Amino acid sequence: MSDPKDAAIRATLAEKMARMLKRRGYTERQIVQVLRVIPDKAKAILEGRLDEFSHDEIRRFIAQLD
Repeated sequence: MSDPKDAAIRATLAEKMARMLKRRGYTERQIVQVLRVIPDKAKAILEGRLDEFSHDEIRRFIAQLD
């Protein structure tokens, strides 16, 4: 079971990233290019499955989208 603080941080980061992606209307292919991830990871990002990413990775993604 994950730490509640960890879950709250992840949820906040995930919401921010989801808003950014929605605003830009990125496709899976564009996410692969912009965030430099493999297609499976891009699909997970689009589906909001960020549990496989560290906080640092999510922060890096947000910085790249900013």
